[in-house]
Amino acid sequence: MSTLLSEEDLNDFISPALACTKPTTITTESDGLDSNGEVVVGKEAEQAQKVSITLSDCLACSGCITSSEEIMLQRQSHTVFLDAMKEEECDKDLAVSISPQCRVNMAMYYGITVQEFDLCFIKFWQTVFHAKYVMGLQIGRNISIQQSIKAVEEWKSLLNDGEEGDNRPRLSAIDPGFVIYTEKTKGELVPLLVNVKSPQQIIGNLLKREHPNTYHLCIMACFDKKLEASRPDSEGEVDCVITPKEFLSMLEDINEMDFLKYKNNDSKLYEEVSPMGWDSLVNWSCNEGSPSGGWAYQYIKSIQRDHPESELIKIAGKNNNITEYRLIDSQGDKIASSAELSGFRNIQNLVRHLGQVKRHPKRRIQVLKKRGATSIKDTKEDKDKIVAEPYKSDYIEVSASPGGCINGGGLINNEVGKTQRKEYTAKLQSEYFQCLNMIDPLQYNSDLINEPFKYEFHAVETSKDIVTVGNKW
Repeated sequence: MSTLLSEEDLNDFISPALACTKPTTITTESDGLDSNGEVVVGKEAEQAQKVSITLSDCLACSGCITSSEEIMLQRQSHTVFLDAMKEEECDKDLAVSISPQCRVNMAMYYGITVQEFDLCFIKFWQTVFHAKYVMGLQIGRNISIQQSIKAVEEWKSLLNDGEEGDNRPRLSAIDPGFVIYTEKTKGELVPLLVNVKSPQQIIGNLLKREHPNTYHLCIMACFDKKLEASRPDSEGEVDCVITPKEFLSMLEDINEMDFLKYKNNDSKLYEEVSPMGWDSLVNWSCNEGSPSGGWAYQYIKSIQRDHPESELIKIAGKNNNITEYRLIDSQGDKIASSAELSGFRNIQNLVRHLGQVKRHPKRRIQVLKKRGATSIKDTKEDKDKIVAEPYKSDYIEVSASPGGCINGGGLINNEVGKTQRKEYTAKLQSEYFQCLNMIDPLQYNSDLINEPFKYEFHAVETSKDIVTVGNKW
């Protein structure tokens, strides 16, 4: 965790945080692999031992980071934000954006509804820091989802037209932990990344474009988002990123621990703190799909619009952190598919499957027997007959944290023990889908949809420094 590092540790060999030195599990299979050569996820350990891997092999969210990344993190903290607000020469308007995962997490922490938290949150920033704008991220997510879908469809269209090309699935670039890991150590996968920016950066881009004299603070679930804001291709879009944990630390530092004193019922605040021309109802909403954003699910929903007689089925993977969405026609043939995948071990398996370029003149279509299919509304019936094939899909939504952003390291989770923490995350995920206003991101119309919001990816050499760390669940 970034808060455990200091400038004294600036060197090429940074020891992992204590929270990350858990021993890896040993499985009954040799080398921890199954018969298909995949890393086994979720098996109980018979014997504990530590594993040595490179710094670059360690995802940023697990706390083991390079010196350059530590410098970036030190530029992205609540103390940096407070210092910026204290500067007498600072005449910028404050804009605060917050992710839906953070809203649900903090509402649960304070024991109030999400809407009560939203209004309390807005009032706090208005009163204490005179914020001019406070908003959710859904407009940015709408744009990111639609642009990602367009990029995948264009790639798939080229393959289906008979042009030779890389037949491996496209990979989302929304999770900065996965992007950093790919750029540093898995250069062969960099061409697969869909270079569409995240909602955090798109919102920042729109804000700074319309209101250049703005200081943009983001409240995000993962510490990795600090690194995303510090990317050269994201420069200036976000001034500072903090997490809910750091928000609590900030309240303590400014002697504002009684956050709930700002509770109110004035729903007009949503519109009052919304930038002119922005739909506040949309921006404080959410969409169906994974609790990390739903890119994979929305991709299949967009394809289904052109196939009204098709059926969307949801297929569970080998562990809880893999899900496939498959669209089939009346004959049971696969039209399209996408997948959600999270956690370091699942990412290791992804690398094993996609590490080599496979070129085909035309994309091979997998076939699914109709009798083996189940409706997405009835996943219990016959689900054991279906096998998820995430590495044969069109698009994979990848998250570094197991379970995705709903399990972000920056969220407030005071449970002790792995089982209790998992139970809390499951409850948080349930609240996410029940308490947030859901909209269809594919119905969002704006001239901004066609504007480029793109990353520039670069594969770099692997670090040779070695540390001993464990794997998170």
